Amino acid sequence: MRIKTAILFAFLLNLGYVSAQNVAIGERAPRVKSFKVQIEEGKYLYMGFVHSPSRPCEVSAPKVLELIKSNDAISATLFTKEGEKECEKWLVDISKSGTMVVMEADEIFHRFGVEYAPFGVILDHKQRVLWQGNPQTLDKSKIENIIQQWTSQR
Repeated sequence: MRIKTAILFAFLLNLGYVSAQNVAIGERAPRVKSFKVQIEEGKYLYMGFVHSPSRPCEVSAPKVLELIKSNDAISATLFTKEGEKECEKWLVDISKSGTMVVMEADEIFHRFGVEYAPFGVILDHKQRVLWQGNPQTLDKSKIENIIQQWTSQR
């Protein structure tokens, strides 16, 4: 009986994990009515999903944005479900620094299936997903490798 319960529990955990996002590497990103993605050929976009009270978001977002600033081939946009009044200072400061922050982005979270933050996606000009996952794992060489890998496959 314990084994059956353990298997059922593991299955339910996996079911929740599988539905955590609606994006797959190499596939086209979901279309979103409220945000038109336009990426020049040979360029890339980092989409960061954040929640301002989250300490991991507060730490990883500025780090990833700093990495992206050093690479001309990639730009960044951050998405949050919060409105301007609910956003904490660090997220408002990021928006004032020139990085686009899309607030009240519930539809985008829903279309991408994002249920936890931080979460990130890197797209190419064809809006294919080149990478997805926890942005805390990104570093300069990983971003460069993602871009180089997909550039050589064109």
